[in-house]
Amino acid sequence: MNRPVQRLIIAVLALVLVVSVGAVGISSLTGNTPDDEKQGEQPSAANPDDRPTADPADQPPKPELPRPEEPAGLTEQTSEGAQSTLTYLLESYTYMMTTGDTSVWEDSVDPNCQVCTTFLGNAQILHEQGGYLVDGEFDVRSTGFSGTGEPPATGQVVADFTQEASIIVDDPNLQASPVDEVSGQLIAQVAWDGSRWRVTDMSIAPGPGGGASDGGGASDAGGTGVADGAGDAG
Repeated sequence: MNRPVQRLIIAVLALVLVVSVGAVGISSLTGNTPDDEKQGEQPSAANPDDRPTADPADQPPKPELPRPEEPAGLTEQTSEGAQSTLTYLLESYTYMMTTGDTSVWEDSVDPNCQVCTTFLGNAQILHEQGGYLVDGEFDVRSTGFSGTGEPPATGQVVADFTQEASIIVDDPNLQASPVDEVSGQLIAQVAWDGSRWRVTDMSIAPGPGGGASDGGGASDAGGTGVADGAGDAG
């Protein structure tokens, strides 16, 4: 996968999960492809998406963020523990994408979770390229859990969230990419591994139009809300 596609994929957790992670970038979600926009132009290999150059000194400064503290619930085999795990992943996402420290996710995702490992890899690549995320904090408004067993060994966590607008600096020498605020409902499959909860898969609940809401901004993920009946987040 080339770096421009990697840059697009890490843009917003919510937007990426609307479609198959690793398959397309944000341009595909908006209905525009590079070929449509360039009308046959051939951008250089050093700048395949043909963005304007920028002076690194003019880029938004990289935030200094503390490592989020893990809640005690991550190691409790309860409904509350499962919900705390997904909440922690979302609330630590900006820290991971800003610092490149993937340890905040590694202990709470299953190694076989393709969506999860894609984000881990993207965070590492962004860091290696000297890039980072500015803002983009998640506000988890509510969560719900439905599980199997007593105590539960597997289950599903649903989280209603809003991610604030953000800026991605993926290459200090190229213009940064703004990303609109987005709201939606995230569905995560979770499993107890004997000592803690791990996320085994994640997806976005389709809204009436098929995707998460962008809060009315320019970025269009194909929908304007979240679905009813995908889970009880109350």
